[in-house]
Amino acid sequence: MAASLKGIDPELKKYLRINRLPDVYEALLTGLAVMCPDDPKAFIVKCLRHIQKYGLRCLQWDMFVEEEMRPRRRVITESNLDYIFNLDDYSLQPTPEMYAKAFSFYNSRLRSMCFHGWMQFHLVKKQKRMDMERKWCEAVTHYAHRLMRLALNEWTQWMNFRKGVQSMAYNKIQRVFFCAIAKVIFDNWHEETTKARRTREYFEINIRRLERGENMEEEDPTGRGLGDARDDISANMPRSVALKIFSYVDIDDLARCAQVCRSWKILTQSHSLWTRLDLSIVRGRLSTGVTDHVVKTLLTKCRPYIVHLNLRGCLRLSRAAFVTISECRNLQDLNLSECSAVNDSSMKLVCEGCTILLYLNISHTNITDATLRLISKSMENLQYLSLAFCKRFTDKGLQYLAMGKGGAKLQWLDMSGCTQISVIGFENLATGCTSLRSVILNEFQNLSDDRIIALTETCKNLTYVSVLGSPYISDESLKKVAATRKLRMLKIDSNQKITDVSFKMIGRMCPDLYHLYLTDCQKITDMTLKSLSSCKNLTVLNLADCVRISDNGVKSIVESSCGPKLKELNLTNCIRVGDIALVHIHKRCMSLTYLSVCFCEHISEAGIELLGQTTSLVCLDISGCRCADQGLSALGNNPRFRDVCLSDCNGISDLGLQKFSQQCKDVERLDLSFCQLVTDAAIKNLAFCCRMLTVLNLAGCKLLTDLSIQYLSGVCHYMTNLDLSGCVLITDKALRYLRKGCKKMKMLLLLYCKGISKQAAQKCMRQIPFVQWNDDEVPADFC
Repeated sequence: MAASLKGIDPELKKYLRINRLPDVYEALLTGLAVMCPDDPKAFIVKCLRHIQKYGLRCLQWDMFVEEEMRPRRRVITESNLDYIFNLDDYSLQPTPEMYAKAFSFYNSRLRSMCFHGWMQFHLVKKQKRMDMERKWCEAVTHYAHRLMRLALNEWTQWMNFRKGVQSMAYNKIQRVFFCAIAKVIFDNWHEETTKARRTREYFEINIRRLERGENMEEEDPTGRGLGDARDDISANMPRSVALKIFSYVDIDDLARCAQVCRSWKILTQSHSLWTRLDLSIVRGRLSTGVTDHVVKTLLTKCRPYIVHLNLRGCLRLSRAAFVTISECRNLQDLNLSECSAVNDSSMKLVCEGCTILLYLNISHTNITDATLRLISKSMENLQYLSLAFCKRFTDKGLQYLAMGKGGAKLQWLDMSGCTQISVIGFENLATGCTSLRSVILNEFQNLSDDRIIALTETCKNLTYVSVLGSPYISDESLKKVAATRKLRMLKIDSNQKITDVSFKMIGRMCPDLYHLYLTDCQKITDMTLKSLSSCKNLTVLNLADCVRISDNGVKSIVESSCGPKLKELNLTNCIRVGDIALVHIHKRCMSLTYLSVCFCEHISEAGIELLGQTTSLVCLDISGCRCADQGLSALGNNPRFRDVCLSDCNGISDLGLQKFSQQCKDVERLDLSFCQLVTDAAIKNLAFCCRMLTVLNLAGCKLLTDLSIQYLSGVCHYMTNLDLSGCVLITDKALRYLRKGCKKMKMLLLLYCKGISKQAAQKCMRQIPFVQWNDDEVPADFC
């Protein structure tokens, strides 16, 4: 196009430039190319009219393009357009000045290029020369260092060799020297030990002769001792066996044993027998009680090696006894429960002296916040602490305990009955005692959810929680306890707020739960047992008085993975449980040793017969069930029974009890209370077959006479507890039989026994520690 316009008339070019026809063409072509109208002719006419109306001043190359379709950057310029249409001939013809300027620019560019090339070549050569010099210096330095290293290695090897030679020479000299000294020392030591052994053997022989009661001036050719004070049995028995036998004797009897002979006195003074001192079991047998003098005498004797000390219920102690206790530096277990003398001043002595205590029981005492402050400062190793029914300490005391060193290792805490503790106290406790694993809050009548929640917010290691006698605990607190995921033992009773919802969460989040005590919770249903079926390690389950539990719930728990592991199951007063539940228990519970289904009205003799075939059972309670002679005879098929309760089983007679006693000869505890068909004949068979009886309850058996007591006292010499309440035919003659035959009797109940006089009961009180007697009329509700 430029070539076609070269030869046109200059006037025409001028006309085109003045009227801006190329610009008009450019605007029209741009609009057509971009907008692509449906009617190009109409679009061109419209655009020309616009140009005619507004003139050429507003002419732009993109004026006929919509605003949103215009390019952001202009591509074609006016100079390019003039060049295309060749409107300016002079602009296309370069001038001589332009040629000179272009030639000068070209020559300058060539010179610059040559100069830069030469400079680059020079710099490269210079850099190579510097690199070569640097490498040469490094090589020289490396060579010098290598020479020095070789020389140092040779010198080091020579020095090590010289040191080794010197060490060998020194060792040889020392060995010869020490061997010479050791020989002298060994010869002297051998001579001294020989003399000492001969002296020891001489005194041991004489001591044995003294213990056997021999006269030192007489000769004993048999070597077994002379005189009345000899003891042939202990002389032939190993000392370890004798000490094991004496370890089962309490302190009172141990003192009597020390008076038998000299050998027994020496045995009873062994340190291993005095590491554990329990004065709570003998406080009632001592004529003067456990006093400061008794405690001081015993502790002075065994002070260095006593570890366990139990003074529970010793009411006659004073400050002098606690001064003696504080001197037992190795004491680890101390029980001061129910001691009236325990207060802040006495505990100060204990805390300052017994700093390594692990177990401390100060329940039922008058301690205050000051004692807890002393415990937190002094007893850094304390792990078990009992503050049950201590009413005088406050929230501040728990703050002291938590903030000190004594609460850092605390794992077991009993605050039963401490109703004065508020939410703040539990928060203070949880702040410092983060290692708590067992918390006992029994008989806490005002215990609420916020206290439990405050405790579980920080104590994430709780495995044992007991809240017996706390009726205001609800599902919210149990959910927080379950959230710890480590719960293993839970005890709740007499609560009407807890529902299946909390145990659904416990079953899901606490797989290690093995002991659940849940009694008298009326809102608990079979859904709880279905939720607990996921607890694979559940071994102890107590659901007494949960009246909404039925056979389906028992089926779901025993058929789960924990069924074969169950060891104890208590379904007392679960009135909806019947024979179907016993069928499932018989099939699945292979490890069950204790079962209680007392007062379950829907259990018949058929179900009881199944229990006789459950060979794992050791303890059974079927009180109030419809058990007669046939069921009792079937129970005899299990010879492993040791504890059987048959109270209020009115269908039992002499025939059934005779068959049971002939088969279960090892039974130790038996409850036949209010079995009114039992007579002397049945007790005769029971006494001669079950000679290991220790506990027997015959309350309300109105047909028994003195003959039954004669049979029992003549054969059952291990009897310790006997209940004859309501046996109106028993007379003073029976008590004479008991005093003569049952020497181990500890408790005797004689309520409503009109045939027994007060004088006979008082005679029994002299021999039996606990006797309860009255001759009132038998109440109507007793039978």
